[in-house]
Amino acid sequence: MAARGAQSNTMLYSLITFVGLFVIATVCAVVFYVKSEEYRTQFETKRNDTEQIASSREQTAITSLVGKAEQGKTYLGTTLSLIDKLYQAITGKAPAEGIPADVKANDAIMQVNTTLEALDADATAVVGADGVALVHTIGDLKQKLDAARVQMQQLQSAYYTLEDDMDELRNQMQQRQTLFVGELAVSESLTDEVRDRFDQLQRQMQSATQEQIDSYRDRLEQEQANLRARQAELQETERRMQELDTQLQASLDQLEAIKPRPDAAVAAYKSDARTVRVDLQNDLVTLDVGANYGVYRGLTFSIYQSNVPIPENGVGKAEIEVFQVGEQVSVARIVRQDPRNPIIPEDLVVNLIWDAETSNKFIVIGDFDTTRDGRINPDGAAQVRELIERWGGRLQDDIGIDTDFVIVGFEPAIPQRPTEEELDVDPTALQRYETASRQAEIYNEMLAKAGRLRVPVFNYQQFIHLIGYDTLSTKLGAS
Repeated sequence: MAARGAQSNTMLYSLITFVGLFVIATVCAVVFYVKSEEYRTQFETKRNDTEQIASSREQTAITSLVGKAEQGKTYLGTTLSLIDKLYQAITGKAPAEGIPADVKANDAIMQVNTTLEALDADATAVVGADGVALVHTIGDLKQKLDAARVQMQQLQSAYYTLEDDMDELRNQMQQRQTLFVGELAVSESLTDEVRDRFDQLQRQMQSATQEQIDSYRDRLEQEQANLRARQAELQETERRMQELDTQLQASLDQLEAIKPRPDAAVAAYKSDARTVRVDLQNDLVTLDVGANYGVYRGLTFSIYQSNVPIPENGVGKAEIEVFQVGEQVSVARIVRQDPRNPIIPEDLVVNLIWDAETSNKFIVIGDFDTTRDGRINPDGAAQVRELIERWGGRLQDDIGIDTDFVIVGFEPAIPQRPTEEELDVDPTALQRYETASRQAEIYNEMLAKAGRLRVPVFNYQQFIHLIGYDTLSTKLGAS
């Protein structure tokens, strides 16, 4: 019995122990579950917070995204430090403490935009896909700054050159002033001398006797009689010259009726060269003159048929321009040609201005329509003169026996003589009228003189045909 009682107590103790342990285990399990849920909730909260800072993918690649973390700082702190450095690099000042990164970025962008607006046209903003490309914009400003510096140096050099020219002009003015002062002194001296001689003569006249006065009067009357006799002789001589001129003209007319005079323009149609080879496929022609005759690149010629007289209007079968010059021959490109009458060997090559042996002398008179638009060009005559000098011709101011050719334009138009009312409005109208009248008078005098001296006269259209420049002048818009 006693053993059974002891066994029962043992079982009771075991049961109580088991129940106690079960209760304890249950309590521990409940406590563990509650803590586990609390930790899981905290973990989820922390993970969500971390996800807002950086995604799991960004956390994995944070080193490659941010770089090496600064000592004593987290990656986020390093990122914020980099943003501060970028802000300071853009604005030139450190950001204040406690300012959010987005505020810093917006402030930097606003300052960049404000600066670009202030620069206005001085800066060309380079806008990329994500906004203003600041580095490229700065590069553009650097290029403009360099260009401005170069321009400044050029302006400074021009200023120094201008200053030197001004100094030279001052020296010239000083020399002229000195010369003028010297001439003025000489003039004053001569004036004093003349005044003294005049006073002396006046005194002599005052002291002269009546006989001397009568003697001077007789001598004056004799000289006047001699002058009248000379004038009569001169008038008689002029009358006889007119009669002789009339007789000469009549004799010339009779002579021309028997045998016409040679054409004065024959020299203009003299061949300057001949064609020796023609390549129509490549529009090339070879001439029998080269550097030994003074041929140069850019020289133009007209081509004429060798067995046919050159037409009076000067229009040739082709026009060529030299582009390659050898010692004995030269090669020219065909600018224009008549397909029905192509260039062949032994054709005549003519340029009215150029001459291998001499420099032809020219007179240019009248007004010219070099653009051929029906209107007179103010500088038309100057363009013709420049073309003549460019190709080796020489210009003259007046027609003489050594003048080779006269290039004539339109007769200068004479406006209607201005009335008194028009002169009140424009005082220079009379001067323009007189200038135009004088130019027209000179024009007709030159033509008459050219006819008397039998100098060949060509109009502008004949002129540009005879130098082979008609097609090129049309392409260039002016001669």
